[in-house]
Amino acid sequence: MKIADLHTLLAQWEHPDKEFRSAPFWGWNAFLDRENLEFQIGEMKKEGMGGFFVHSREGLETPYLSGEWMDALALCVDKASEEDLEVWIYDEDKWPSGSAGGMVSRRNPDQYAAKGLTLEILPPEILPCKEAGSLGLSGEEAAVDGKILGIYDNVVEGMVLVLRMERSGASEWYNGYAPTDNLNPQAVSEFIQMTHGRYKQRFGAEFGKRIKGFFTDEPNCCDFFSVFTKGRPWLVWTEDFPRVFEEKRGYSPMEYLPYLFIEGKESSRIRHDYWRTVTELFSESYMKQLYQWCDENSLSMTGHVLYENDLGYNIRVCGAAMPLYRFMHCPGIDILGEQTREYLTVKQCTSVANQYGRTMVLSETYGCTGWEFTFEGQKWLGDWQFVMGVTRRCQHLAQYSITGCRKRDYPPVFNYQTTWWEHNHLMETYFARLSACVTTGEVVRHVLVLHPITSLWTMCKSSPEEDLDHIEMNMGWLDSHITDLNRLGEEYNRLANMLLGAHWDFDFGDEIILGENASVDNKMLRVGIRRYDTVVVPGVLSLFKTTVDLLEGFVKAGGRLIWVGAFPRMIEGRPGCLAEHVFGNAPIFRCTSFEELLGVLEQVQPREVRVEKKEGGEDTQILTMLRKTEDGYLVFAVNHDREGEHPVTFSLSVRGKVEVLDLWTGEKWEKEVERSGAGMAFVDTFRPAMSRIYLIHTKEAPKEGKQAFPYRHPHYTDPVFAALGPEAAFSRTAPNVLTLDRCRYCLDHGEWSDEMEVWQAQRRIREQLNMQQVYYNGAPQRYMWINDPCKTDGTAFALRFEFSVEALPETVCYGVIEKPEGYLVTCNGMGCELADGYFMDRDMKKIRLNGLKTGKNILEITGKYGRKVELEDSYIIGDFGVNPQRAITAEPERIHFGDWCFQGYYHYAGSMVYHFDLPGKMKDSKRIILHLGQYRGTLAGILVNGKKAGYLMGKCYRDLDITDHLGEKENHLDIEVVGSPRNMFGPFHQAYTGCTRISWKDFRTEGMYHCSGYVLEPYGLMEQITLYEV
Repeated sequence: MKIADLHTLLAQWEHPDKEFRSAPFWGWNAFLDRENLEFQIGEMKKEGMGGFFVHSREGLETPYLSGEWMDALALCVDKASEEDLEVWIYDEDKWPSGSAGGMVSRRNPDQYAAKGLTLEILPPEILPCKEAGSLGLSGEEAAVDGKILGIYDNVVEGMVLVLRMERSGASEWYNGYAPTDNLNPQAVSEFIQMTHGRYKQRFGAEFGKRIKGFFTDEPNCCDFFSVFTKGRPWLVWTEDFPRVFEEKRGYSPMEYLPYLFIEGKESSRIRHDYWRTVTELFSESYMKQLYQWCDENSLSMTGHVLYENDLGYNIRVCGAAMPLYRFMHCPGIDILGEQTREYLTVKQCTSVANQYGRTMVLSETYGCTGWEFTFEGQKWLGDWQFVMGVTRRCQHLAQYSITGCRKRDYPPVFNYQTTWWEHNHLMETYFARLSACVTTGEVVRHVLVLHPITSLWTMCKSSPEEDLDHIEMNMGWLDSHITDLNRLGEEYNRLANMLLGAHWDFDFGDEIILGENASVDNKMLRVGIRRYDTVVVPGVLSLFKTTVDLLEGFVKAGGRLIWVGAFPRMIEGRPGCLAEHVFGNAPIFRCTSFEELLGVLEQVQPREVRVEKKEGGEDTQILTMLRKTEDGYLVFAVNHDREGEHPVTFSLSVRGKVEVLDLWTGEKWEKEVERSGAGMAFVDTFRPAMSRIYLIHTKEAPKEGKQAFPYRHPHYTDPVFAALGPEAAFSRTAPNVLTLDRCRYCLDHGEWSDEMEVWQAQRRIREQLNMQQVYYNGAPQRYMWINDPCKTDGTAFALRFEFSVEALPETVCYGVIEKPEGYLVTCNGMGCELADGYFMDRDMKKIRLNGLKTGKNILEITGKYGRKVELEDSYIIGDFGVNPQRAITAEPERIHFGDWCFQGYYHYAGSMVYHFDLPGKMKDSKRIILHLGQYRGTLAGILVNGKKAGYLMGKCYRDLDITDHLGEKENHLDIEVVGSPRNMFGPFHQAYTGCTRISWKDFRTEGMYHCSGYVLEPYGLMEQITLYEV
């Protein structure tokens, strides 16, 4: 949905429709229950989401694409329609897309399994076939370990190179089958029939109506789970590659294949042409087929490709990312972890979306940020993406279940199982408002930056010098030259950061796209539906000839071309000085560095928005997007600095009434401005991670006033209404928790083991019983094997947890055990019965604990072990404290400011409400502002006299006007610091810091990566709270 004018935006910005709201990955990862499915859809609606992507995920027990799966989807389509939510379908079993959970290669392994071009270097005397020669092209020759494509004895002195086409072996990740050959159109067609076709059979009438489209995830042509002969470097291949290459490039590649691995005078040419062919073939075989199928069936195709940011990796897996986005109705990206380094990832995608007129740009985001991820983190990371052109969030991950391995599936979880879930609608409303704003009108970008990936093609190889035995997933990720290419790519990532910080918004121009969809339009360069005043060529090594011709025409028409660095010495990987010949004496602008580029732009490219620091110069931490509407302009501005406040002056080249929208509070006000030439200027102060929307109504006169930063005398003091702390009365919003993550075990009534972590006990149990391991994520899907008979099913097992009680709780305590049906649970030998209700997840059941005593306590779980069993940490919940020695104690009567973990709430997952009494407000009192100060938590909620006064988060919203909530007599203030499940679920024992991508491995540390102590996140009010009169 797109909004054309500010008037329409203002009519709906406070409560935007579902199209502007997020649609998370809804991870179907267990046995699917009808009532639970309906319940979770209701929760998503209640908490402000606009839809969901049905996503097969680790732990699934309902067979993928089965009748039961389709029945579950039918139920959800009906329920979503009832709740007015969008339904999207993720097109794969786990990821990456293209294999249908291994079913494609299983159907026809020889034709459909992934292929690799592998290299073996041998002395001549041990050749694998009888005849050797400069070009032993024995295409029909078969070898046990692959089909020989060529034998070369004139490349490496004294050695012979053997190149083979190998078929990938099987992978656990693909349920015991091989990944798919996505360069083979027939294999991709099979994938579409197996997946999209099955959905069409059942739901075709809903396509384009209640079902909106498909998400394709990390499609690639060089799968990182491929398995080829150990020790051989490899590159992607397909049976038909030589024919396609010759058809596209005009010569056979066979003579030059060794130079994809070995350095030589032909290396640059064959590598350039090889990767160009890979890119084009993958685009046509995979992306275009899916796009056309969706188009023909009234569906939208969205998703993202693999390794968008690291250009070396990106080349290896798909050739180039940007040309692939042409074949997405809603191009998308994936931002993993709590980091904002990937400017290339975002701008590559949003550039193509802009050039092709795609309104929706989706971001799969927040994966791997951990259970502790905050609302301020959501805002900071989301704002950064949206200011560059993303328009909709797809949260990673709304898990159907968090039992077993599922709670470690790249958390956090955006569903009912997380303790801040009741507040989720606040963040949904914020981003829905933002989405409506950044899809209003058209983005204004005058600069086109040529993307450098075709230059990197000339260098990208698979190196035979690397020790492949240690390389991650047998793919060559640790090849030093791939790392070097990534570093080169990082320079262009830095350029993107510099341009945006200097307030020259831009698009990237991909050479394949330019070759098919660009032209000179007067003095401008048109790419798709967009036009650019200025083109920047940023230090490239090689260019397409068509690109040189296009730029030559652009310069002759009077266009501004800025060339950074030397002219390239290659054209399409071949030696040549065409660029220097064409542009050496042309009226273009030259500079030698990205820093100089900014100076050239300052001279030749007028800014429409300037954002200057108080002391002068552009404030590079304030990122902006400018949009033109039918009745004015819209500016979205973001303080990317999470720590510092930035007073700035905005200078705009246009003039009109300025309205400010606060997307978090829903407030709106008019801003005074000052004339500045033909435009206007105004000042504003951005708190850390703050954002603003400015609406410029060019048909209405602005309110004018002298602009100056507020002056504060150095000796001025604020009158204090009240100072609170350093302790308070308090209450919990949930039971306290003691996590039991260490146990002993026994099998068949045998001896008890030594104490160890629960996951280690389960690993040993499954080793002894010869069962599929489940301690890690990445095993074949559970539906593939949990119902198969096993000789050791039914073996008696027991787990014993020991814990200490220093003070007996006065109320009933409960154990929390995952899927306890069929188990016998005892506490100090006394039987414990199943209680009503659950804790956190519907399959985490409460067990009433009988027999608790002071001193050492023993909780035992006994039962029959089978393939379906997933043994996990157990928990004790109730009204008690937990000290740093992890013993149950009495709760404190009052709580001190500082980390609550060490005040009795070591593993606590809920919120803590701090209670304060305030004096009455005088009738003639000024405004009373609450300053929260530093706190650690997901969010902070403020209640005054029992009524919600507002929510604060991070440093961007730390002050709140509570005047209108205060009475003239005594008042009561409650501050709720919202917690998270982090200290309940972990990870606890990682012997390292600074991890920005949390995965299952961080929960399963051993050896040098393991520490015996517990690594916790601090929570609570951390400094004194002050209420000021202003």
